[in-house]
Amino acid sequence: MFNRNRNKNVETVDQEVEIDNIYTILPPPGTIIAEATEEEMEQAAELEIRHMAFMRLQEMYVQFDGSSYKELLQDFQEFERDSTKFWRTVAKRLAVPYEWPIRIDHANGPIYIGEHEVVVEEEE
Repeated sequence: MFNRNRNKNVETVDQEVEIDNIYTILPPPGTIIAEATEEEMEQAAELEIRHMAFMRLQEMYVQFDGSSYKELLQDFQEFERDSTKFWRTVAKRLAVPYEWPIRIDHANGPIYIGEHEVVVEEEE
């Protein structure tokens, strides 16, 4: 349904639509847009585990020395690099904009649009 073309045209089921803003075609939150592969489900679960571990660590108010901080910073950067690579690959496979808030239910497999608050300004 969503195919990425460099000329800002998006091919839908029965027609091609020119878009100027990727958010104008963003489905509402909760809309299932595809099914994840087993590998994507496993990677999404692993990224979620790492994310939650970092969140819990931040909530602990732990003080670090310089070397521990640098090591933790490298872990954060590695997580962000892995996360970005994973989500870019999924967005590319689905031919949807990377900026869309897509999520994967890593227990059951649907890929859906996450919560968002996109305000689209209408032209006068």
